[in-house]
Amino acid sequence: MSAVAIDTEGYTAEEKDALHILPLAIVPLQTPGMRRIRLIKNARVETVVELFKDNRAGSGQIDIRAIGDYFDKSAPTFEEDRTIVEALAMELSFDVYSLRLALRSHNIKVDEAEHLRLSPQMQEKLTEYMRVFTRPLIQKVFGNETRDVSSASEIFEMFRGVDRDVALKRIKSISDALGIEMDQIPGFLEDYGDIFLSLSYFKRALEDIRPTFERFKAWTHEGIRNSHLRHNRDAMRYTDIVDTQLEEAIAFTMLRFKAFDEASQDFWKDLSEYRYAHLRRLVTSNHRTIGGILCALSVKMIRWQEDFPGESGSPNKRADWLLAEMVPGLDKIRHIQRSAPSLNSL
Repeated sequence: MSAVAIDTEGYTAEEKDALHILPLAIVPLQTPGMRRIRLIKNARVETVVELFKDNRAGSGQIDIRAIGDYFDKSAPTFEEDRTIVEALAMELSFDVYSLRLALRSHNIKVDEAEHLRLSPQMQEKLTEYMRVFTRPLIQKVFGNETRDVSSASEIFEMFRGVDRDVALKRIKSISDALGIEMDQIPGFLEDYGDIFLSLSYFKRALEDIRPTFERFKAWTHEGIRNSHLRHNRDAMRYTDIVDTQLEEAIAFTMLRFKAFDEASQDFWKDLSEYRYAHLRRLVTSNHRTIGGILCALSVKMIRWQEDFPGESGSPNKRADWLLAEMVPGLDKIRHIQRSAPSLNSL
């Protein structure tokens, strides 16, 4: 399929940057009206089609299998488009990096530079996170240069203010260590930057989730554990299940990030083609796992904030809500964790 320039009307930067929302306007669909809807992950961590959403009518959702009831099945593009939508619906996360991989696996080419990248606003927010990964590169190339940068383009700009001969000599040592030609260094920088931009994006998502989860735990502690329900075995069991599973998911993700950081530090201490291949494989092979867990955690915390904006609610209401909205989908989080690649095998 040839590359498609996608009209950006119909979705916001927030939707594009979300883990749990896929505005179909960024996908090259041809069936009339189909690109005006979006896929979302619901509270059960299931993909559904959202036909509309507003403050008064709420969210109009249908099962992914019912999409043929709302669009013209006789349209010549319908079956091809439905195949694409159903394939994307299987993704654990709707972050732009997962979408790229999913579309590529179906031989669908999209203008990635504009439509399957994080919004400029999000990239700006990730600057501090990216500096952790670009700083060792800067030190290797520019020595004692202390300026912090967060993208490959900024690294290229630094050549204007330094001794080019010295910098080029150091870059030559990097290319030799990596087993690539000098003219392949820009490609390496772009690849390195893109990998760690995705990792920075996930790290920021986790840092947004953690304080919300701490407030959620306090909410269950205050409203259930410290209420008359403390003698209700079912209420206490469901509370324990939810708190424990979400805590384990967060801890699991943090351990993966720790492994990425250690592999990155090892790589810059002793540059080699093998170490970079290992680092790249470690991050990319865990991408779907990390995205899926963070997407599920994000959905759960968003739903809690939407249903209890004042973080109030009677003990019984809180316990009933936990059982109805939080327990469903936890099995999916456990499955993602159990299916994750072993760090020792990479």
